[in-house]
Amino acid sequence: MSALPREPSAGLALDDVQALLDRQTAVLELIAGAAPLADVLTEILTSLEDLMGGGRCSVLLLDRERGTLHHGAAPSLPEAYVAAIDGLAVGDGEGSCGTAAATNAPVVAVDVLTDARWPRYRALATDAGLRSCWSTPIDGRDGLPVGTFAVYHPLPHAPTERDQALVDRFTHLASVAIDHARLIEERRARLEAETARRTAEELSHAKSELLAAVGHEARTPIQAIVGFAELLGTIDLDEARRREALGHIGAAAGHVMDLLSDVLDLSRLEANALPLRLEPVLVPEVVAEAYALLAARAEQRRVVLGSACGDVVVLADRRRLRQVVLNLVANAIRHGHPGGRVEVRAAGGPDRTVLVTVADDGPGIPTELVDRIFSPYARGVPAPGRTAVDALDEGAQEESIGLGLGLAHGLVSAMGGDLRVGATGSAGTTMEFRLPDGAGVGP
Repeated sequence: MSALPREPSAGLALDDVQALLDRQTAVLELIAGAAPLADVLTEILTSLEDLMGGGRCSVLLLDRERGTLHHGAAPSLPEAYVAAIDGLAVGDGEGSCGTAAATNAPVVAVDVLTDARWPRYRALATDAGLRSCWSTPIDGRDGLPVGTFAVYHPLPHAPTERDQALVDRFTHLASVAIDHARLIEERRARLEAETARRTAEELSHAKSELLAAVGHEARTPIQAIVGFAELLGTIDLDEARRREALGHIGAAAGHVMDLLSDVLDLSRLEANALPLRLEPVLVPEVVAEAYALLAARAEQRRVVLGSACGDVVVLADRRRLRQVVLNLVANAIRHGHPGGRVEVRAAGGPDRTVLVTVADDGPGIPTELVDRIFSPYARGVPAPGRTAVDALDEGAQEESIGLGLGLAHGLVSAMGGDLRVGATGSAGTTMEFRLPDGAGVGP
Protein backbone atom coordinates (compact mmCIF):
# COMPACT_ATOMS: atom_id res chain seq x y z
CA MET A 1 0.00 0.00 0.00
CA SER A 2 1.26 3.52 -0.72
CA ALA A 3 2.11 5.94 2.07
CA LEU A 4 -0.89 7.46 3.76
CA PRO A 5 -2.06 10.70 2.14
CA ARG A 6 -1.90 14.00 3.92
CA GLU A 7 -4.49 14.79 6.56
CA PRO A 8 -7.82 15.61 4.89
CA SER A 9 -7.83 19.04 6.51
CA ALA A 10 -4.61 20.11 4.73
CA GLY A 11 -5.50 22.76 2.16
CA LEU A 12 -9.25 22.33 2.77
CA ALA A 13 -11.87 24.50 4.39
CA LEU A 14 -14.01 23.13 7.22
CA ASP A 15 -16.99 22.62 4.89
CA ASP A 16 -14.71 20.72 2.49
CA VAL A 17 -13.56 18.42 5.29
CA GLN A 18 -17.11 17.53 6.30
CA ALA A 19 -18.15 16.90 2.69
CA LEU A 20 -15.02 14.83 2.13
CA LEU A 21 -15.74 12.68 5.19
CA ASP A 22 -19.34 12.15 4.08
CA ARG A 23 -18.21 11.07 0.61
CA GLN A 24 -15.47 8.88 2.02
CA THR A 25 -18.00 7.13 4.27
CA ALA A 26 -20.22 6.40 1.25
CA VAL A 27 -17.27 4.92 -0.64
CA LEU A 28 -16.17 2.76 2.29
CA GLU A 29 -19.71 1.44 2.70
CA LEU A 30 -19.66 0.34 -0.94
CA ILE A 31 -16.31 -1.38 -0.44
CA ALA A 32 -17.51 -3.09 2.74
CA GLY A 33 -20.61 -4.27 0.89
CA ALA A 34 -18.46 -5.86 -1.85
CA ALA A 35 -19.94 -3.63 -4.55
CA PRO A 36 -18.47 -4.10 -8.06
CA LEU A 37 -15.20 -2.24 -8.51
CA ALA A 38 -16.61 -0.14 -11.35
CA ASP A 39 -19.41 1.10 -9.06
CA VAL A 40 -16.95 1.99 -6.27
CA LEU A 41 -14.63 3.84 -8.66
CA THR A 42 -17.56 5.70 -10.19
CA GLU A 43 -18.63 6.85 -6.71
CA ILE A 44 -15.07 8.01 -6.00
CA LEU A 45 -14.80 9.96 -9.25
CA THR A 46 -18.26 11.49 -8.99
CA SER A 47 -17.49 12.61 -5.44
CA LEU A 48 -14.23 14.25 -6.51
CA GLU A 49 -15.86 15.99 -9.47
CA ASP A 50 -18.59 17.38 -7.22
CA LEU A 51 -16.11 18.65 -4.65
CA MET A 52 -13.55 19.98 -7.12
CA GLY A 53 -15.89 21.63 -9.62
CA GLY A 54 -14.91 21.89 -13.28
CA GLY A 55 -12.80 18.73 -13.32
CA ARG A 56 -13.59 15.51 -15.17
CA CYS A 57 -11.99 12.40 -13.74
CA SER A 58 -11.09 8.87 -14.74
CA VAL A 59 -9.35 5.78 -13.38
CA LEU A 60 -7.33 3.48 -15.61
CA LEU A 61 -6.36 0.02 -14.34
CA LEU A 62 -2.89 -1.33 -15.08
CA ASP A 63 -2.35 -4.72 -16.71
CA ARG A 64 1.19 -5.37 -15.54
CA GLU A 65 1.76 -8.39 -17.76
CA ARG A 66 0.92 -6.52 -20.96
CA GLY A 67 2.08 -3.10 -19.79
CA THR A 68 -1.18 -1.40 -20.75
CA LEU A 69 -3.84 0.72 -19.03
CA HIS A 70 -7.53 -0.14 -19.32
CA HIS A 71 -10.80 1.59 -18.50
CA GLY A 72 -11.86 1.39 -14.86
CA ALA A 73 -14.35 4.25 -14.58
CA ALA A 74 -14.93 7.64 -16.20
CA PRO A 75 -18.45 8.92 -15.41
CA SER A 76 -18.23 12.25 -17.25
CA LEU A 77 -15.66 11.76 -20.02
CA PRO A 78 -16.87 11.32 -23.63
CA GLU A 79 -17.32 7.65 -24.48
CA ALA A 80 -15.33 8.03 -27.70
CA TYR A 81 -12.32 9.34 -25.77
CA VAL A 82 -12.58 6.60 -23.13
CA ALA A 83 -12.70 3.93 -25.83
CA ALA A 84 -9.78 5.49 -27.72
CA ILE A 85 -7.38 5.45 -24.75
CA ASP A 86 -8.43 1.99 -23.52
CA GLY A 87 -5.32 -0.18 -23.84
CA LEU A 88 -2.99 2.83 -23.54
CA ALA A 89 0.66 1.75 -23.47
CA VAL A 90 2.73 2.42 -20.34
CA GLY A 91 5.85 4.46 -21.09
CA ASP A 92 7.50 7.85 -20.90
CA GLY A 93 5.86 10.06 -23.48
CA GLU A 94 2.54 8.14 -23.50
CA GLY A 95 0.43 11.06 -22.27
CA SER A 96 0.02 11.88 -18.59
CA CYS A 97 -1.37 8.48 -17.57
CA GLY A 98 1.07 6.29 -19.49
CA THR A 99 4.00 8.33 -18.17
CA ALA A 100 2.71 8.38 -14.57
CA ALA A 101 2.33 4.57 -14.59
CA ALA A 102 5.79 4.13 -16.06
CA THR A 103 7.60 6.50 -13.67
CA ASN A 104 5.36 5.92 -10.61
CA ALA A 105 5.16 9.69 -10.15
CA PRO A 106 2.45 12.32 -10.72
CA VAL A 107 2.44 13.96 -14.15
CA VAL A 108 0.83 17.37 -14.70
CA ALA A 109 0.23 18.46 -18.28
CA VAL A 110 -0.97 22.03 -17.77
CA ASP A 111 -1.67 22.30 -21.51
CA VAL A 112 -1.78 19.10 -23.56
CA LEU A 113 -1.35 21.12 -26.78
CA THR A 114 2.20 22.04 -25.77
CA ASP A 115 3.19 19.26 -23.38
CA ALA A 116 5.98 17.06 -24.80
CA ARG A 117 4.35 13.86 -23.52
CA TRP A 118 1.11 14.36 -25.47
CA PRO A 119 1.86 14.40 -29.22
CA ARG A 120 0.12 11.07 -29.91
CA TYR A 121 -3.03 12.03 -28.00
CA ARG A 122 -3.51 15.76 -28.70
CA ALA A 123 -6.08 15.27 -31.42
CA LEU A 124 -8.09 12.92 -29.20
CA ALA A 125 -8.02 15.41 -26.33
CA THR A 126 -8.98 18.31 -28.58
CA ASP A 127 -11.95 16.40 -30.02
CA ALA A 128 -13.08 15.58 -26.46
CA GLY A 129 -12.78 19.18 -25.28
CA LEU A 130 -9.89 18.44 -22.90
CA ARG A 131 -6.98 20.83 -22.49
CA SER A 132 -5.15 19.76 -19.33
CA CYS A 133 -4.53 16.39 -17.67
CA TRP A 134 -3.08 15.68 -14.27
CA SER A 135 -2.42 12.00 -13.63
CA THR A 136 -1.43 10.40 -10.32
CA PRO A 137 -0.30 6.75 -10.00
CA ILE A 138 -2.48 4.55 -7.78
CA ASP A 139 -0.14 2.37 -5.74
CA GLY A 140 -0.90 -1.23 -4.81
CA ARG A 141 0.10 -3.28 -1.78
CA ASP A 142 3.62 -3.71 -3.17
CA GLY A 143 4.14 0.04 -3.66
CA LEU A 144 3.97 -0.26 -7.45
CA PRO A 145 1.21 1.24 -9.62
CA VAL A 146 -2.03 -0.68 -10.12
CA GLY A 147 -3.58 2.15 -12.12
CA THR A 148 -3.75 5.90 -12.62
CA PHE A 149 -6.10 8.60 -11.35
CA ALA A 150 -6.55 11.40 -13.89
CA VAL A 151 -8.18 14.84 -13.61
CA TYR A 152 -8.98 16.71 -16.83
CA HIS A 153 -9.99 20.37 -17.38
CA PRO A 154 -11.34 22.09 -20.51
CA LEU A 155 -8.74 24.87 -20.22
CA PRO A 156 -5.06 24.94 -19.25
CA HIS A 157 -4.94 24.22 -15.52
CA ALA A 158 -2.41 23.68 -12.74
CA PRO A 159 -3.61 21.95 -9.57
CA THR A 160 -4.06 24.04 -6.46
CA GLU A 161 -3.23 22.97 -2.91
CA ARG A 162 -6.94 22.20 -2.41
CA ASP A 163 -6.98 20.11 -5.59
CA GLN A 164 -3.92 18.22 -4.36
CA ALA A 165 -5.52 17.48 -0.98
CA LEU A 166 -8.70 16.16 -2.61
CA VAL A 167 -6.87 14.03 -5.17
CA ASP A 168 -4.56 12.61 -2.48
CA ARG A 169 -7.55 11.44 -0.46
CA PHE A 170 -9.51 9.99 -3.37
CA THR A 171 -6.45 8.35 -4.93
CA HIS A 172 -5.91 6.58 -1.61
CA LEU A 173 -9.57 5.45 -1.63
CA ALA A 174 -9.15 4.17 -5.19
CA SER A 175 -6.08 2.19 -4.06
CA VAL A 176 -8.07 0.62 -1.23
CA ALA A 177 -10.96 -0.22 -3.58
CA ILE A 178 -8.73 -1.80 -6.24
CA ASP A 179 -6.76 -3.87 -3.72
CA HIS A 180 -9.98 -5.01 -2.03
CA ALA A 181 -11.49 -6.02 -5.38
CA ARG A 182 -8.37 -7.96 -6.33
CA LEU A 183 -8.29 -9.73 -2.97
CA ILE A 184 -11.90 -10.78 -3.50
CA GLU A 185 -11.08 -11.95 -7.03
CA GLU A 186 -8.07 -13.92 -5.80
CA ARG A 187 -10.17 -15.58 -3.11
CA ARG A 188 -12.89 -16.35 -5.63
CA ALA A 189 -10.32 -17.83 -8.02
CA ARG A 190 -8.87 -19.98 -5.22
CA LEU A 191 -12.35 -21.11 -4.22
CA GLU A 192 -13.25 -21.96 -7.82
CA ALA A 193 -9.98 -23.85 -8.24
CA GLU A 194 -10.57 -25.75 -5.02
CA THR A 195 -14.16 -26.49 -6.02
CA ALA A 196 -13.01 -27.69 -9.45
CA ARG A 197 -10.36 -29.89 -7.83
CA ARG A 198 -12.86 -31.42 -5.42
CA THR A 199 -15.40 -31.90 -8.20
CA ALA A 200 -12.77 -33.64 -10.33
CA GLU A 201 -11.81 -35.87 -7.42
CA GLU A 202 -15.44 -36.68 -6.69
CA LEU A 203 -16.08 -37.39 -10.37
CA SER A 204 -13.04 -39.62 -10.56
CA HIS A 205 -14.14 -41.43 -7.40
CA ALA A 206 -17.69 -41.77 -8.72
CA LYS A 207 -16.45 -43.18 -12.02
CA SER A 208 -14.23 -45.63 -10.19
CA GLU A 209 -17.19 -46.71 -8.07
CA LEU A 210 -19.33 -47.01 -11.19
CA LEU A 211 -16.78 -49.20 -12.93
CA ALA A 212 -16.46 -51.38 -9.85
CA ALA A 213 -20.24 -51.59 -9.52
CA VAL A 214 -20.70 -52.45 -13.19
CA GLY A 215 -18.13 -55.22 -12.86
CA HIS A 216 -19.85 -56.49 -9.73
CA GLU A 217 -23.31 -56.22 -11.32
CA ALA A 218 -22.22 -58.06 -14.47
CA ARG A 219 -20.34 -60.83 -12.67
CA THR A 220 -23.41 -62.79 -11.55
CA PRO A 221 -25.18 -63.00 -14.94
CA ILE A 222 -21.89 -63.76 -16.72
CA GLN A 223 -21.19 -66.53 -14.25
CA ALA A 224 -24.70 -67.82 -14.87
CA ILE A 225 -24.12 -67.81 -18.63
CA VAL A 226 -20.82 -69.68 -18.24
CA GLY A 227 -22.28 -72.12 -15.72
CA PHE A 228 -25.40 -73.02 -17.70
CA ALA A 229 -23.38 -73.22 -20.96
CA GLU A 230 -21.02 -75.73 -19.33
CA LEU A 231 -24.03 -77.60 -18.00
CA LEU A 232 -25.50 -77.84 -21.48
CA GLY A 233 -22.16 -78.99 -22.89
CA THR A 234 -21.33 -81.66 -20.30
CA ILE A 235 -24.63 -83.11 -19.15
CA ASP A 236 -27.35 -84.70 -21.27
CA LEU A 237 -30.42 -82.79 -20.06
CA ASP A 238 -34.02 -83.57 -20.79
CA GLU A 239 -35.94 -81.06 -22.90
CA ALA A 240 -37.57 -79.26 -19.96
CA ARG A 241 -34.29 -78.73 -18.09
CA ARG A 242 -32.58 -77.75 -21.31
CA ARG A 243 -35.20 -75.06 -21.98
CA GLU A 244 -34.84 -73.89 -18.38
CA ALA A 245 -31.07 -73.58 -18.75
CA LEU A 246 -31.43 -71.70 -22.03
CA GLY A 247 -33.96 -69.42 -20.38
CA HIS A 248 -31.49 -68.57 -17.60
CA ILE A 249 -28.79 -67.90 -20.20
CA GLY A 250 -31.14 -65.64 -22.14
CA ALA A 251 -32.16 -63.73 -19.00
CA ALA A 252 -28.54 -63.27 -17.94
CA ALA A 253 -27.44 -62.16 -21.41
CA GLY A 254 -30.37 -59.71 -21.57
CA HIS A 255 -29.39 -58.26 -18.21
CA VAL A 256 -25.79 -57.70 -19.34
CA MET A 257 -26.99 -56.02 -22.55
CA ASP A 258 -29.40 -53.79 -20.60
CA LEU A 259 -26.62 -52.91 -18.19
CA LEU A 260 -24.26 -51.88 -20.99
CA SER A 261 -27.02 -49.91 -22.73
CA ASP A 262 -27.81 -48.04 -19.49
CA VAL A 263 -24.14 -47.20 -18.91
CA LEU A 264 -23.86 -45.88 -22.48
CA ASP A 265 -26.98 -43.74 -22.07
CA LEU A 266 -25.73 -42.35 -18.75
CA SER A 267 -22.45 -41.40 -20.43
CA ARG A 268 -24.34 -39.64 -23.22
CA LEU A 269 -26.48 -37.77 -20.70
CA GLU A 270 -23.39 -36.66 -18.79
CA ALA A 271 -21.86 -35.35 -22.02
CA ASN A 272 -25.15 -33.71 -23.14
CA ALA A 273 -24.88 -35.86 -26.26
CA LEU A 274 -28.06 -37.91 -25.99
CA PRO A 275 -30.15 -37.36 -29.15
CA LEU A 276 -33.79 -36.49 -28.44
CA ARG A 277 -36.77 -35.98 -30.73
CA LEU A 278 -39.47 -34.15 -28.79
CA GLU A 279 -43.01 -34.58 -30.06
CA PRO A 280 -46.55 -34.98 -28.66
CA VAL A 281 -46.77 -38.48 -27.16
CA LEU A 282 -49.93 -40.17 -25.86
CA VAL A 283 -49.06 -41.42 -22.37
CA PRO A 284 -51.48 -44.41 -22.27
CA GLU A 285 -49.92 -45.79 -25.46
CA VAL A 286 -46.43 -45.70 -23.95
CA VAL A 287 -47.68 -47.27 -20.72
CA ALA A 288 -49.34 -50.06 -22.70
CA GLU A 289 -46.08 -50.73 -24.57
CA ALA A 290 -44.13 -50.87 -21.32
CA TYR A 291 -46.69 -53.17 -19.71
CA ALA A 292 -46.51 -55.54 -22.68
CA LEU A 293 -42.74 -55.81 -22.27
CA LEU A 294 -43.02 -56.34 -18.52
CA ALA A 295 -46.02 -58.71 -18.50
CA ALA A 296 -43.94 -61.85 -17.99
CA ARG A 297 -41.99 -60.28 -15.16
CA ALA A 298 -45.18 -59.07 -13.46
CA GLU A 299 -46.79 -62.49 -13.88
CA GLN A 300 -43.75 -64.15 -12.34
CA ARG A 301 -44.23 -62.10 -9.17
CA ARG A 302 -48.05 -62.18 -9.45
CA VAL A 303 -48.15 -58.37 -9.65
CA VAL A 304 -51.23 -56.73 -11.16
CA LEU A 305 -50.48 -53.85 -13.53
CA GLY A 306 -53.06 -51.06 -13.66
CA SER A 307 -53.26 -47.64 -15.27
CA ALA A 308 -55.41 -44.52 -15.30
CA CYS A 309 -53.95 -42.18 -17.87
CA GLY A 310 -56.95 -41.02 -19.88
CA ASP A 311 -55.89 -39.34 -23.11
CA VAL A 312 -53.06 -37.33 -21.59
CA VAL A 313 -50.39 -36.12 -24.02
CA VAL A 314 -46.87 -35.00 -23.12
CA LEU A 315 -44.11 -33.36 -25.12
CA ALA A 316 -41.34 -35.96 -25.04
CA ASP A 317 -39.12 -38.33 -26.96
CA ARG A 318 -41.33 -41.40 -27.33
CA ARG A 319 -38.52 -43.96 -27.07
CA ARG A 320 -36.97 -42.29 -24.04
CA LEU A 321 -40.32 -41.84 -22.33
CA ARG A 322 -40.97 -45.57 -22.77
CA GLN A 323 -37.52 -46.20 -21.26
CA VAL A 324 -38.43 -44.05 -18.23
CA VAL A 325 -41.75 -45.83 -17.71
CA LEU A 326 -40.09 -49.24 -18.19
CA ASN A 327 -37.45 -48.46 -15.57
CA LEU A 328 -39.93 -47.09 -13.03
CA VAL A 329 -42.46 -49.90 -13.47
CA ALA A 330 -39.77 -52.60 -13.51
CA ASN A 331 -38.35 -51.16 -10.31
CA ALA A 332 -41.83 -51.12 -8.74
CA ILE A 333 -42.42 -54.75 -9.72
CA ARG A 334 -39.01 -55.79 -8.46
CA HIS A 335 -39.25 -54.10 -5.07
CA GLY A 336 -42.99 -54.40 -4.44
CA HIS A 337 -44.65 -57.24 -2.60
CA PRO A 338 -45.31 -60.51 -4.49
CA GLY A 339 -48.99 -60.57 -5.39
CA GLY A 340 -49.13 -56.77 -5.11
CA ARG A 341 -50.17 -54.03 -7.51
CA VAL A 342 -48.38 -51.41 -9.61
CA GLU A 343 -50.35 -48.54 -11.10
CA VAL A 344 -49.44 -45.71 -13.47
CA ARG A 345 -51.55 -42.55 -13.43
CA ALA A 346 -51.31 -39.40 -15.53
CA ALA A 347 -53.13 -36.10 -15.24
CA GLY A 348 -52.69 -32.49 -16.30
CA GLY A 349 -50.96 -30.22 -13.78
CA PRO A 350 -50.24 -26.50 -13.32
CA ASP A 351 -48.27 -24.38 -15.82
CA ARG A 352 -49.14 -26.68 -18.74
CA THR A 353 -47.39 -29.71 -17.29
CA VAL A 354 -48.43 -33.34 -16.92
CA LEU A 355 -47.89 -35.31 -13.74
CA VAL A 356 -47.21 -39.04 -14.18
CA THR A 357 -47.07 -41.28 -11.10
CA VAL A 358 -45.92 -44.88 -10.70
CA ALA A 359 -47.15 -46.41 -7.43
CA ASP A 360 -46.48 -49.77 -5.80
CA ASP A 361 -47.57 -51.31 -2.50
CA GLY A 362 -44.14 -52.52 -1.43
CA PRO A 363 -42.28 -51.94 1.85
CA GLY A 364 -41.03 -48.49 0.85
CA ILE A 365 -37.58 -47.05 0.29
CA PRO A 366 -35.16 -47.22 3.26
CA THR A 367 -34.71 -43.80 4.85
CA GLU A 368 -30.97 -43.81 4.28
CA LEU A 369 -31.50 -44.26 0.51
CA VAL A 370 -34.13 -41.59 -0.17
CA ASP A 371 -31.62 -38.75 -0.65
CA ARG A 372 -29.52 -40.76 -3.11
CA ILE A 373 -32.19 -42.86 -4.76
CA PHE A 374 -31.32 -41.47 -8.20
CA SER A 375 -27.58 -42.07 -7.84
CA PRO A 376 -26.37 -45.05 -9.87
CA TYR A 377 -25.91 -48.15 -7.76
CA ALA A 378 -27.49 -46.99 -4.54
CA ARG A 379 -27.78 -50.20 -2.56
CA GLY A 380 -30.89 -51.45 -0.86
CA VAL A 381 -31.70 -54.29 1.50
CA PRO A 382 -32.62 -57.67 -0.04
CA ALA A 383 -36.30 -58.47 0.12
CA PRO A 384 -37.09 -61.41 2.43
CA GLY A 385 -37.54 -64.77 0.72
CA ARG A 386 -36.00 -63.81 -2.64
CA THR A 387 -33.13 -65.81 -4.07
CA ALA A 388 -30.32 -64.85 -6.40
CA VAL A 389 -32.01 -66.84 -9.18
CA ASP A 390 -35.21 -64.84 -8.63
CA ALA A 391 -33.27 -61.63 -9.02
CA LEU A 392 -31.43 -62.93 -12.08
CA ASP A 393 -34.67 -63.93 -13.76
CA GLU A 394 -36.00 -60.43 -13.13
CA GLY A 395 -32.95 -58.87 -14.72
CA ALA A 396 -31.35 -57.32 -11.65
CA GLN A 397 -28.92 -58.34 -8.98
CA GLU A 398 -30.73 -58.78 -5.68
CA GLU A 399 -29.20 -56.05 -3.58
CA SER A 400 -28.89 -53.47 -6.38
CA ILE A 401 -31.33 -50.73 -7.22
CA GLY A 402 -29.16 -50.45 -10.35
CA LEU A 403 -28.82 -47.79 -12.98
CA GLY A 404 -32.50 -47.61 -13.85
CA LEU A 405 -33.60 -44.82 -11.51
CA GLY A 406 -30.51 -42.71 -12.17
CA LEU A 407 -31.02 -43.12 -15.91
CA ALA A 408 -34.75 -42.34 -15.66
CA HIS A 409 -33.96 -39.17 -13.71
CA GLY A 410 -31.46 -38.05 -16.34
CA LEU A 411 -33.84 -38.80 -19.22
CA VAL A 412 -36.72 -36.88 -17.65
CA SER A 413 -34.43 -33.89 -17.01
CA ALA A 414 -33.16 -34.01 -20.59
CA MET A 415 -36.78 -33.83 -21.81
CA GLY A 416 -37.44 -30.71 -19.74
CA GLY A 417 -39.05 -32.40 -16.75
CA ASP A 418 -38.34 -33.49 -13.21
CA LEU A 419 -38.45 -36.88 -11.48
CA ARG A 420 -38.68 -37.30 -7.73
CA VAL A 421 -39.93 -39.56 -4.96
CA GLY A 422 -43.52 -38.54 -4.34
CA ALA A 423 -44.11 -40.61 -1.21
CA THR A 424 -42.68 -43.71 0.41
CA GLY A 425 -43.51 -45.77 3.47
CA SER A 426 -44.85 -49.09 4.65
CA ALA A 427 -47.90 -48.66 2.39
CA GLY A 428 -45.75 -48.38 -0.74
CA THR A 429 -43.79 -45.94 -2.87
CA THR A 430 -44.93 -43.41 -5.45
CA MET A 431 -42.48 -42.08 -8.00
CA GLU A 432 -43.66 -39.05 -9.91
CA PHE A 433 -42.37 -37.03 -12.82
CA ARG A 434 -43.56 -33.95 -14.66
CA LEU A 435 -43.19 -33.25 -18.35
CA PRO A 436 -44.46 -30.42 -20.55
CA ASP A 437 -48.05 -30.80 -21.74
CA GLY A 438 -48.03 -31.88 -25.37
CA ALA A 439 -51.70 -31.16 -26.10
CA GLY A 440 -52.06 -28.70 -28.94
CA VAL A 441 -48.38 -28.91 -29.90
CA GLY A 442 -47.89 -29.38 -33.61
CA PRO A 443 -46.09 -32.46 -34.94
